[in-house]
Amino acid sequence: MNILIPLLVLVPLAASLVIFSSGVRAKAMVPFGVFAALLTLLLSIGLVVQVHQSPLIDNGAGSIAPRLEFAPEALRIALPVSVGGQAIEWRLMFGADGISALMVLLTGVVGFFTVLLASYQIRERTSNYIALMLASIAMLMGVFLAMDLLSFYLFFEAVLIPLILLIQGWGNGPAPAAAARRFLLFTLAGSIPMVIGLISLAVSPVGYGHSSTVSLPDLSVIASTAMKSSTAVTSHDSWTVWLLLLGFGIKLAVLPLHTWLPMTYAAAHPNTTSLIASVVAKLGLYGILRIVIPLTPAALSHEAQIVIGSLGAIAIVYGALIALSKDNLRHVLAYSSLSHVGFITLGLMSLTKEGLGGAALQMFNHGLITAAMFWILAMLEARRGTISLAVEDRGMAAQYPKLAVLLVFFTLAGAGLPGLNGFVGELLTMSGMMRVCGTLVAIAVLGTVLGAWYGLKIVQRLLFGSNGQVVDLHQYPLGSKDLSQLEWMPLVAVGVLCLYIGLFPMRTMKLFQPDTDRLATWVEPVSKQAHPKMDELAVSTAAP
Repeated sequence: MNILIPLLVLVPLAASLVIFSSGVRAKAMVPFGVFAALLTLLLSIGLVVQVHQSPLIDNGAGSIAPRLEFAPEALRIALPVSVGGQAIEWRLMFGADGISALMVLLTGVVGFFTVLLASYQIRERTSNYIALMLASIAMLMGVFLAMDLLSFYLFFEAVLIPLILLIQGWGNGPAPAAAARRFLLFTLAGSIPMVIGLISLAVSPVGYGHSSTVSLPDLSVIASTAMKSSTAVTSHDSWTVWLLLLGFGIKLAVLPLHTWLPMTYAAAHPNTTSLIASVVAKLGLYGILRIVIPLTPAALSHEAQIVIGSLGAIAIVYGALIALSKDNLRHVLAYSSLSHVGFITLGLMSLTKEGLGGAALQMFNHGLITAAMFWILAMLEARRGTISLAVEDRGMAAQYPKLAVLLVFFTLAGAGLPGLNGFVGELLTMSGMMRVCGTLVAIAVLGTVLGAWYGLKIVQRLLFGSNGQVVDLHQYPLGSKDLSQLEWMPLVAVGVLCLYIGLFPMRTMKLFQPDTDRLATWVEPVSKQAHPKMDELAVSTAAP
């Protein structure tokens, strides 16, 4: 058993509980919280190294095979639910393959720098804020490391508790309480179809002559065996897929169920939003990649691919157009995040090696870029108050040169500039979808153009201006101060990582590509066999 896996959950969770239960002065616990976040980051790096060095495990026919495991025999119980007279057995099972290790690393990186920046950005109840942030990190780690349906669901839902408290308690935008309520209502609404779909998955093996189970590796073996035996897809299987897609779709703010996202991003503190936009918003995407695709491959019809893929393509253009129309920088970043998530959706619904690999990489890339942009937003608001593109227009590059350079860098990374990490992920996701439906790719390309447009609008309005005027800076809290060392170091560290991935993408993809390739190897041929018109559609739409 690998001891790093439980520590990734227990360290931030224990630190959070210590801070809440401590009777010492609040400021004394802030460095402790930062240290706990740093230790979590180091543990996540250690997990990535171990996964990278571990060989791919062949678990027979399954498409889910963790390279590292933590599954104590003592934690095995019979759930108070029976199917066909047999109780469903639950065994706590954590594990990590390349996909989960990548998301654990993203959580560790964003979580540490978010806590570090919060240690001086959050002026009131700082220790409580950091404690809730650490609790969120612990729950996120649990989601990405869970290898059974019950643990996955519990951590998936538990992460909402500290996030709602963070949104309402430290929101500095419009109506944080209303935003927290909407966030809660939408996520709970998504939980209903999701939990029904997960229960359906747990009992589905009975229909194939197996015992009910909640183990993801076991369920993937059963699903793969059913595919190889050409077992007919039942209406029960089809409904399970659509329930799961609906539940995870609400979590990832798929159109038209996205209204919680811009309201939440605008109301929460930008430091809180950095974690929500970079990691929490990936939970729905991760659920599709970890649960839907490997466990329901035969039932994931071509129609579902096109429907969800179309919603992703529409989100790319819709989000970019709305971002172009907005002046408040919070709203611009919120809708741009919605737009970029559409590329990941396209890659997932392609069910190809290029698409799945690109989607996994882009989840990581988008997380880094979005977190950095919201950190910059927090720094700008500390200096200038609410940032409006309509009234700024003052040429801040001369006032904040370090901030200006970093803002341009991350804006270009988000726009998909070749040589930076955003380009590689978007290219792979569109390459994968091109083999399914070229029309959706054409729509996505339009979104890249619009994305560059609003990105250049941000740079031009905020940094260089058009009227040559300079506003009186003495009315703002930090006046003309450029980034401090504590502010620019996290941005530079994440920027170096973005540049490294952009220049050497294959080195990064070695971590998870064997896992996404194995998943695509099982899913893609079966999808083509079940829907023979797919190849004709791909050829007709991709032809020049």
